[in-house]
Amino acid sequence: MSKYDRISSLFLVALGCVICVESIRLGPGSLSAPEPGLIPLGCGLFLCILGLIAFFFTFRRGRPQEENQLIWGKGNIGKVVFTLISLGGYALLIHPLGFYLTTFIWMLLICRLLSEARWKAAIITSLIATFSSVILFEYLLGIRFPRGNLF
Repeated sequence: MSKYDRISSLFLVALGCVICVESIRLGPGSLSAPEPGLIPLGCGLFLCILGLIAFFFTFRRGRPQEENQLIWGKGNIGKVVFTLISLGGYALLIHPLGFYLTTFIWMLLICRLLSEARWKAAIITSLIATFSSVILFEYLLGIRFPRGNLF
């Protein structure tokens, strides 16, 4: 990995530390009596851990990896534009079609067209993503999604 990977991972660690310090100033409380700083503290710690892991992975030896392309690089601009347009379409279709169908179709398009996954993998990934978000948000957090007018 390059020096840019080290710099970006150290930036993540520094950002995580700033988030942790500010969340402690807010007051994290405890798990049984949470206060406004608890979730930012957890996110800051998680960011620090991920940054440190990424930093230590930059020192691994092995076969040289090819450098990643920039998102705005040659051939990627169409993917960025497609993603933005599809997100707009997702926002427009979520109320008429409902969360389940819209999310499944959007994930299927993203998996199939952008990552060029095979149909079977795209369908399985879309189903897992849709049902995981339903379980997380509707059942665990109690957030209701639009059911849709079509059905």
